[in-house]
Amino acid sequence: MKKSIRRIASGAAGLACLSLPLPGAAQSNVTIYGLFDAATRYATNVGAGRESRTTMEDGIFTGSRLGLRVREDLGNGLAAALTMESGFDPSSGVSLQATPTADFGQTQASPRFWGREVHLGLRSSQGWGVLLGRQYTLAHAVAARFQPLGNPNSTAHSIFSSHHIARQDNMLRVDAKLGGVDLAASRTLGEVAGSDANGSWAMSAGYASGPLFVGGYVQQLKNLAGTETRKILGLGGNYKVSPMFTLFAGAMRRTDAVSPQSNKVWTLGINVELRPNVTLSLAHLSDSQTGSTALKGSRKVSYASASYRFSPRTDIYAVVDGNQVDGGYAKPAFMGAKGDQSALTVGLRHRF
Repeated sequence: MKKSIRRIASGAAGLACLSLPLPGAAQSNVTIYGLFDAATRYATNVGAGRESRTTMEDGIFTGSRLGLRVREDLGNGLAAALTMESGFDPSSGVSLQATPTADFGQTQASPRFWGREVHLGLRSSQGWGVLLGRQYTLAHAVAARFQPLGNPNSTAHSIFSSHHIARQDNMLRVDAKLGGVDLAASRTLGEVAGSDANGSWAMSAGYASGPLFVGGYVQQLKNLAGTETRKILGLGGNYKVSPMFTLFAGAMRRTDAVSPQSNKVWTLGINVELRPNVTLSLAHLSDSQTGSTALKGSRKVSYASASYRFSPRTDIYAVVDGNQVDGGYAKPAFMGAKGDQSALTVGLRHRF
């Protein structure tokens, strides 16, 4: 790991040297950053016989990553921007975000080193921009602001991202600003000759004013074979009631063109700043599924998280959570059998 960081640092230093301003040349900045989030988790009902298990894994809410950001000032308020970010499992060093099977906007890539983000684009001080590469879906970015701690990194704590998918490859994204509203549109190229299979698109809007944020999105995803189209609508936001309390709420609906499956998701949550360095977060998420007798079912997730910050960069946290899955709702991979699961997680996190 240390050797890899040295190699990346050496390469970044080389880039910085190459980008030293020449007479009339633009100014470039290279930033190396990362986050290490290691967690120990005890959970019930993880085996076929509903056995319990203790594991060490990537963080619950913020996945571990190592990245590079490059920004070049092109003048007149325009800048070139590059991001390359790799996710890894802190318990083993294995690269994460692999895609064993291509579908719904993700190409097959296993292993995948730059799995979290890898994109290049132009940004304007007037609020518009264009980005090309592997990126977060617009739905993922907006839905993060409906929840106290964003879209959780752990599948046992998230519902929204299981429907809209966190990231897609081959994405073209355009941003604009109209008054106080941030607008974005994206198109994910299917790259299938003679067909629009796997082509997906999305649009989002967000408005922030003082303590209030409200946002919404519409997203369409197609599978690789071009035989299924998933449509998603989402709306929600957050409101800072006082320096101590911030409320969160959001809702989403998913429908499919061929499958009768339909899902309605909602969430409520709160952040409580107990002290300047202590935060308590509470959330409940519910996913109601319909479409047929076989599909009818639900999944409910509740969690409470408390974090203590030793410094702006280092904190320790604990999470207590519960999952309940019933009816025709598909059994999540983290559960041994349908029914209930409860868990306790303790983690240590450092940003650099």
